[in-house]
Amino acid sequence: MDGPSPALEPRAWTPATLRTEEWLLPAPSSGTAAPATAVDAMLHRGPGFAVLRGVDLDGRDDLECVGRCADLVALLRGPVGGRLHRSANELLTAATAPAVHPSGAGTPGAERPPEGDLLTLPPHMDRGEGPIPPHVLALLCVRPAAEGGTSLLAAGTTVHNRLLADDPAALRELYGDFRFGRGAGFDRVRPVFRRDDDTLGVHYNRYWIDRGQDETSTPHPPARRHALDSMDRLLADPGTVLRLSLRRGDLLLVNNDAVLHGRTPFQDTGTTRRRYARVWAD
Repeated sequence: MDGPSPALEPRAWTPATLRTEEWLLPAPSSGTAAPATAVDAMLHRGPGFAVLRGVDLDGRDDLECVGRCADLVALLRGPVGGRLHRSANELLTAATAPAVHPSGAGTPGAERPPEGDLLTLPPHMDRGEGPIPPHVLALLCVRPAAEGGTSLLAAGTTVHNRLLADDPAALRELYGDFRFGRGAGFDRVRPVFRRDDDTLGVHYNRYWIDRGQDETSTPHPPARRHALDSMDRLLADPGTVLRLSLRRGDLLLVNNDAVLHGRTPFQDTGTTRRRYARVWAD
């Protein structure tokens, strides 16, 4: 069988090659149409993410901002297909942010650092609920943290091609099936990398892969653990990962099949509390 080949797509970007105009758009103002066509191009034929800057949040409380996020996503997704994901709308705060697993992946329910002082959440895909992960992740910055909380973005295509050049044996392992998670409705088996015609897809979340493997009561085989560790090293490389500081009113949309997302440590102080609205769309 032939081994993996380079993925030659516009989504193979690095922080050094990506231009701001490739992902940044002004948010629609009252009475103007949502830039659905441009957003769709950025998500599917461009870098795999987009930021709409300047969403008007004046006069809205935190929960109303979640509704504003859902409304915008519905406007953006409607003309190009898709629907809001079930159990999608949520307000993210320090209290809802995951703690950090020793491997570096987010660990829901694990012991967390002191309140309001959270560690790095490495780039990952959102798993969502049901058998198929959501196609689009939307994060609306309602209020940035007092310190830190910078968004991290990594192109799956870039990670794939670097592995092909530096560690092809590890890349071949990542084309095999992995278990993601456990429990009713969460036993999912899929590869980290997959090809669909000329499109490369990436599904990676180290915590859920490790948790799924733990359910088998056997450790990862050495070659697989090496492949996962190689993936993690690239997802910690500043040459791979874009750091993006979102402002109040910035709406980040991510193609969850193409781009992995995370965040740096953040700290809330005084009355400044980090708030993000999260919406998933199919």
